[in-house]
Amino acid sequence: MNQETCQVTLHTDIRELVTIDLDTASDTDARLLANQILARARAEALTTLPGRLDEQLSNGTPDDIRTFLKTRMWTSWTTDLRIAVSQTMSGAGDTVRAAAQEALDNGTVDAFLGYLNRGLYLALAQAAGALKLFQDIGELVTIDLDTASDTNIRLLANQILARIRPEALTTLPGRLDEQLSNGTPDDIRAFLKTRMWTSWTTDLRIAANQTIPGAGTNVQATAQEALDNDTIDTLLDYLNRGLYIARTRDCVYQRP
Repeated sequence: MNQETCQVTLHTDIRELVTIDLDTASDTDARLLANQILARARAEALTTLPGRLDEQLSNGTPDDIRTFLKTRMWTSWTTDLRIAVSQTMSGAGDTVRAAAQEALDNGTVDAFLGYLNRGLYLALAQAAGALKLFQDIGELVTIDLDTASDTNIRLLANQILARIRPEALTTLPGRLDEQLSNGTPDDIRAFLKTRMWTSWTTDLRIAANQTIPGAGTNVQATAQEALDNDTIDTLLDYLNRGLYIARTRDCVYQRP
């Protein structure tokens, strides 16, 4: 992140670009893939990969390009991600430095990408005292609601209630509490299977709307995109990631 201009660089997972079999793909397809990856690497200002890819495309044979894409590219890309993580530590506060160091200690591509595309912006928000994350309730439902015992149904409802209370959702905590206080086991089971999801979606929509008043243009645009899409996944991604990236673009977390 450029702290002076508030520019944000999100890093492509290059693995997702490799949709061809490099052993059997034509020379033309291998070259097209190399050019596609080069365009992404240049846009992200990676340290070593753009130059090495450009060298292969300018001077390498089709077999050279194919071999590079299968082997040395991955080492170069991992090194560049490690460098990008390290660069965020320069002049950063303790929260950002700790998150970056955790990614560096892990040392995997997934850890680097997770930090560069999400963890960095959450750390900036945490340092500013503005971090609020929302639980994905779907991840808590690990039992079959049709066959689970009444006891396990009640335990799940209490677990969900405990997780969402700190989020200060508008409707779901009160409705869950009402079910647990006054509902029969069948009432609770029915609520978890049906009305809970509608209530939760409404609450996520309200939470996304609440981020808009007084916000910068990037937050307003990103929030509206999530609201227009209006799925649980989109709303959660906005509230737990997109909001903080947009706030950084709006210079909300600029270093003093």
